[in-house]
Order: sequence, then C-alpha cells, then structure tokens
Amino acid sequence: MHFHYVDPGLRNNLGHHANSCRLITRELRKLGIGCSVFAHNGIEDGLRAELGAEKLFRQLTYWSTDADPIAGWLTSFVRSSTETWQDLARMPPPGPDDIVYLNSAQAPQLMALLQWMRTLPANRTPYVMTEFGTGPGLDFEVIPEGIRVLTRDPRQDARAVLYRYAANILPQVNLSRLHMFTFEPMSSKLYSFILKATVDTLPLPHFSKTPGGSRAGRRPVTVSVLGHQRPDKGYDLVPDIARMLLEQRADIRLLIHNGAPQEMAAVQQKLRDLRPGHPQLMLDERMAGPPLWEDLLRRSDIILCPYPVWRFAAAYSAVAAEAVASGIPLVVPAATTLAALVDQYGGAGTSFAQHDPATIVAAVIRAVDRFDELADIAARAAVKWHDTMGAENMVKAMLRLAKWPGQTVRI
Repeated sequence: MHFHYVDPGLRNNLGHHANSCRLITRELRKLGIGCSVFAHNGIEDGLRAELGAEKLFRQLTYWSTDADPIAGWLTSFVRSSTETWQDLARMPPPGPDDIVYLNSAQAPQLMALLQWMRTLPANRTPYVMTEFGTGPGLDFEVIPEGIRVLTRDPRQDARAVLYRYAANILPQVNLSRLHMFTFEPMSSKLYSFILKATVDTLPLPHFSKTPGGSRAGRRPVTVSVLGHQRPDKGYDLVPDIARMLLEQRADIRLLIHNGAPQEMAAVQQKLRDLRPGHPQLMLDERMAGPPLWEDLLRRSDIILCPYPVWRFAAAYSAVAAEAVASGIPLVVPAATTLAALVDQYGGAGTSFAQHDPATIVAAVIRAVDRFDELADIAARAAVKWHDTMGAENMVKAMLRLAKWPGQTVRI
C-alpha cells in the first residue's frame, strides 16, 4: 500500500492545510506506510522540503471566481476543475491497493477527482478518500421531521449548485472505491443530501502538544482570537469587541493573532491604533508554523471565535478543534457546529446568539467570570478528545474504509 496525499490548497502555513499534512503523514510513517505529498505549485520552498512535497497543482483550492459579476463563479469552476483533472493525471499511476486522499475538497476538486477516476482501468483504481473541509453552501432549518434544506443564490455562494452538478458523474465511477467524508455530523448529512450519496464522518486530525492539565487559577485571563482572519470569520467586529472588552474589564489580556494581516488591512489598522495605552492588548501578525502556533495556544486561556452562524452552521472550525484538544474554553456562535462541539465535550464554553459586538462581548465576560469552572471542564474534555479524535484515529478510520488488515477505529 502507498498513500498519495493530494492537496491543491497546500502552499504555506496559513490555515489548516500544512498542519493537517504534518499530522496525517506522521501517523502514516508510524505505521510504516509510504506516502507521497502533492501540493500547489506555489508551495513555499521551506515547507516543500519539510513535507517532502511535489509541486503539481496550478489552481488553488479556494479560487472561486474570475471576478466576472455574472458568470465568474461558473467559468472559474470549469477552468479549475479541468486543470486540476489534468494535474491529477500527471501523478505517478497508483495501484489498486493504494489510497489517494484529497484534502479539503471544494466542488472543482471533487469534479476533477471524479473525472480522473472514471478514466482509470477497473483493475488499477485505488481507494479514493475525499474530505470536505467546509460546508456545502446550504442553509437549513431543524424541523420535527428532520431538516429543511435551503439553497443560496449561486452568484453569492455557488457551492451547492456545483457540488450537485459534480455529483452527476458519481454513477460513472467505481463507488466501492470512493469514500467521501467530513469531520462533522451535520455537515456530512448536508453533503449526503446535495451529492445524493453516502458521506461519512471521521475523527478530526487535530491533536494538541500543549501542556496538559487545567488552566484554572491563571490570572490575568488571556482571551485570544487566533488564525487566518477573514471577513467570513467575523474579524471585522474584532476592533469593536477588543475596545469594549478593554473598557469593561481591566483584569484580562487580549491576544489577537492574524496570520494574513494584509488581507484585512483596514481592520488590522484599527487594532494597531487601539494598542497605544492598552498594554494588555497583544497583536501578533505572523504566519503560524508549528512552534508559533503551539506558543499561541499555550498563552491562551479562552479562545473567542467571533464567527457568523451562516458560515459555520455546517462546517467545522480547526481553531475550535485545537482549543478542545488543548483544554481551552471557547466562546462560539450558537446554533453552529462549534456550539455542538462545546456541548459534545462537556460544555467548556459560552455562546452568543446575535452576531454583534455587544452580544459577543457579553458572552466573553460570562466565560471570564466562570473561567476556573470552565477550565476544569475543558481539561477533562481534552482527555476525552485525545481518546476519540486526532490523526491516529483519523488515519485508522481511512485504513478501515480501505479494508487494510488489522485496523479498527470508533467513528
């Protein structure tokens, strides 16, 4: 067996792509399974050397429009899926006992993968594992009969339309060799609906290296916002949230990390302007490789995810997963996968129902006031996480799907 790790989004340490590759390939090496990594053509030289990655893909996973206001979403899909299919065809041919794993697929990558699969000889088709790292672009309501699914205007969010279109190829591939999955049950349910096919839920690969034990008793309490900050993660609210927290609580520190400050330059400047006179406000604008990321988690006592509901109603958050794995209480949007995650692991956090600064600040203050209690719950949650989640469990789940001998895992 050989494992082909495929990720057109793998190019630097921004976001979850590089860390997922590190975690998954490390577990494969522990099991003695050979692994090849295929990344975006723009992968940074240092990261490429670290991961032993080969440059392969021309189109980045998240390119979703060519800027044409009418058909940009469609022309970019056609180009991205076509070029990614062509790039997949340039990989060394896998064998029938191999696994090809596509990380964080969007609709163009799914389309490309299915087009590639249907060209393979039946006796040379590998096991193909496809992970969807974001939601499918659907809204939903929970009703007594189950869920009611609502679609979006494709000019604003075309994902659901394009996933359904790509699914038309599914009958033309060997479905016994294809396994699709997410890391969140509601997301899997919605993907199963839009693709009209089974989408499983596997363990999240995130696993913490931060010191164990409860953070209870740490003072002042450090409230953190961490990661690759974007408009769809509510970062535009963070300057007002920070200002209000600094005005209302002199007994806390704020740690705000943004790995790509140039992408939201105006918002980032507001935070820089707020810093004079507030020594308890700490800004970090570096892209976070493993040492820095571990340090940011170590310094954090509460992690705030100021995200809007629409973006995370059916998509997992790597930052929230890291928080639970590290025993750090969370402040999250209600009615999202993040709130479900907090509940699943004992309730180590608070939530906000409205996406506005005052409501979010109130949820943060409730978490600060209950910090020692929440920290103890979070420490217990981290122990449970390490038993049920992490790259070891995820890799064994994929091997079980591929019927690799001797592998069992709880899903």
